[in-house]
Amino acid sequence: MGFLKSLAELFKGGGNAERTEECVSGRDGRERRIIHSFSSIRERAVSDIGGIRVLAAACADERSRDTGQMPSDPVRRESRALIAAARRAGCFVEADSIPGTRYTIRTGESEVRLVQREQVYYKIKDPFAKSHLKKHPVEFGLYEHIVHNILFPDCRLDFLGIAEDVREARIVYRQKAVRSDMRPTDKQIAECLSEIGLQPEGRYSFGNNVLFVTDVGQDGDNVLLDDERRLRFIDPIIGFKQSLLNLLTAALEDESNVNGLIFAIHGVAKPEQKGIVSQ
Repeated sequence: MGFLKSLAELFKGGGNAERTEECVSGRDGRERRIIHSFSSIRERAVSDIGGIRVLAAACADERSRDTGQMPSDPVRRESRALIAAARRAGCFVEADSIPGTRYTIRTGESEVRLVQREQVYYKIKDPFAKSHLKKHPVEFGLYEHIVHNILFPDCRLDFLGIAEDVREARIVYRQKAVRSDMRPTDKQIAECLSEIGLQPEGRYSFGNNVLFVTDVGQDGDNVLLDDERRLRFIDPIIGFKQSLLNLLTAALEDESNVNGLIFAIHGVAKPEQKGIVSQ
């Protein structure tokens, strides 16, 4: 069964919503595999978007109420708006309440805490770190996990809330630990990303028409080989191109636009363009 036919069955409610492996021909004409079924990816994307919709609206309201009292620096301004919005939306997290302190390590973007017994990481992430590499407006940092989870569902980031660190906003995620003693090669990384529609755009950077993924070299710690020798993309840097910003905004406004967001991220034509009726 081809990928597009499978999608038709999934949209009708048929098919297996768990792990699947299908071939798809993208806009670039290349055939590749999409590892998870569309229905599973869509369900989780809708959940991710629903989980931050109230916060996103509260944050937009905070920005609109700016009367000149907010800092002029965009990072400080957005940070203050995020913290205030999280308190209003009921998703503010006290940093001291996040478990795993005894296993804390520091990275360039996050404070990472491991709960050994559960094999779970808690990440207190600076949404504005490395913004010069991401190149999208700082206010879209809140949506990075949505795109990450569509691209890399095996290593999904669960949004838990907003914390504060020295008066700066931090986004708190939970992520399952990956058992790994090996690192993939640059060739393996490039081949894996090609399978989901991302082509080389520079050193350690891969992209398509709507986004790019970077900081994914073999010498880094963002890509691992698990016990089954599958590549796991833990937390690479993801940058949004302008067309993706528009798609994210549309999906936040109306869940019926989530399908188009997923297809664009994977570089696949929208279902209606292939005669598939989406639900």
